[in-house]
Amino acid sequence: MKPLITSLEDKKVVIFGGGKVGKRKARFFEEADVFVVGKEITDEISRQDVKLIEKEIKTKKDISDIIKDAFIAIPATSNSEINMLIAETARENDVLVNNVEGEEGDITLPSSISFNRFFLAISTLGRSPAFCKFMRKKFEKELGPEYDLMVKLQSEFREKLKEELSDQEKRKRMLWEILEDDEIWDLLKNNYYEKALNKCEKILGEKYG
Repeated sequence: MKPLITSLEDKKVVIFGGGKVGKRKARFFEEADVFVVGKEITDEISRQDVKLIEKEIKTKKDISDIIKDAFIAIPATSNSEINMLIAETARENDVLVNNVEGEEGDITLPSSISFNRFFLAISTLGRSPAFCKFMRKKFEKELGPEYDLMVKLQSEFREKLKEELSDQEKRKRMLWEILEDDEIWDLLKNNYYEKALNKCEKILGEKYG
């Protein structure tokens, strides 16, 4: 498997199962056009921005009709046989499957940490969910607001460098030097963004001015 970042906007995601797992999956895929299918659907899911299909799934035709034009199907019912049937039918219809019962599917959902300008995703491909949670908490504790500001700084200064340095390798070295500059990190940690930006411009002037 390979990590892949993709937009889910306007993509149909069908979650079979209206319980706790279905609720968690619906929250994860909130950017998509989410359908939740189940004979019984919890009130918590009903309050989410999803489309509800209150139906008991029994046959392949039931599944095929619902997953038409879907991007991802998620078998999350309490019935293992039905989950297997959903996965099988989805693949026959060229729909990606995210399994929840331990069996490897077409996609796996990472544990993720979101900041304003970047996010981190952690996965053991199902080998140890506890490890993913441990690492997520570790990163949440150790990564302060200065990391988000560094992304802003890199993005802004990168555009400036494109105007002032035609040599791509020089631009790369300059941006990397900024990342390794302790003074710039200290300024960002103390929320002195403009001072950090001025420091970058000073380095640029000294090296290529």
